[in-house]
Amino acid sequence: MWSGHDIKKARRPLVILCAGEGRRLADLGKEIPKAMVKLSGRPIISYVVDYWKDFASEFMFVVGYKKEQIISFVETRGLGPKVRFAEQLMPRGIAHAIGYIENYIKDDFIVVLGDCLCRGDFTFPGNFSQGVGVWTTNNDNYIKQSYSVEVEKDLIRKVVEKPKEIKNNLCGMGYYFFNRKVFDYVRKTPPSALRSEVEITDVIQAMIDGGEAIAPIYFKGEYLNVTSMQDIAMAERMFQDK
Repeated sequence: MWSGHDIKKARRPLVILCAGEGRRLADLGKEIPKAMVKLSGRPIISYVVDYWKDFASEFMFVVGYKKEQIISFVETRGLGPKVRFAEQLMPRGIAHAIGYIENYIKDDFIVVLGDCLCRGDFTFPGNFSQGVGVWTTNNDNYIKQSYSVEVEKDLIRKVVEKPKEIKNNLCGMGYYFFNRKVFDYVRKTPPSALRSEVEITDVIQAMIDGGEAIAPIYFKGEYLNVTSMQDIAMAERMFQDK
């Protein structure tokens, strides 16, 4: 059980997924893992680590494409002895990547996508079992590029990957607050027709349908999932005063 009053004080294992090749950013050099693409001279992953390090009891990086570059960079960050690396041998999506760290997780843990950036703060419920980051935006395109969230009585009731129909202004974020139950659902959820991958949104919906309580963890501030060259420029503006 998570207690929103002491998320940072209690700290949890932090899993950063950074195995992607980032083909849509190929103009910046295909030999660079997506998490190592630079924003104002610093790789994306450095911004991710800087934001989430205060939440972490230990760090787990799921790596893949050109993993040596990420490992080398992380080793310069002075994150202490509690750093692990797991290799995702085949790029089969977020849920598949999460399965690689199951043997290292005892209870609650945080999953962060290595290409999702934010500046701002979360509002945590007093107590919750599991949760998903939710950002309020008036830009429908952000939701269409990510996933939509429907909330009822302070719990998430439905999530839809890359929705065509937008029902509200709630955008699902690449931040997840899980416990070990998620691994059972990862194993049971079939690949989607969308990308032939086990979608994390399908896993979350299966958890909801299975009676698991998934809380919306609301975020106030700036958020960006870096997927295009345009996003690079937007991210640099987001952090221009840092």
